[in-house]
Amino acid sequence: MVTRMREKGQVTIPSDIRESLHLQKDSILSVVKLGNGILLVPKPSVFESVSAKFQKAAKEKGITLQELLRDLRKIRHQKS
Repeated sequence: MVTRMREKGQVTIPSDIRESLHLQKDSILSVVKLGNGILLVPKPSVFESVSAKFQKAAKEKGITLQELLRDLRKIRHQKS
């Protein structure tokens, strides 16, 4: 399916999709950038709340993204 974005970033979700997901006016949707795409998910995503908590904890402990990526590479190397 294809839809067009309007002036203020509004898009129309086709009626068959809205009906199958029981979406109505004022339904809450999570919007996530996923690579070069956009994912719309009904109701707030658990991913977003977990991600926000993780970001807050990392910031409080002074852990940078570069440190996390470095440690991830180390762990992956140890597992292989």
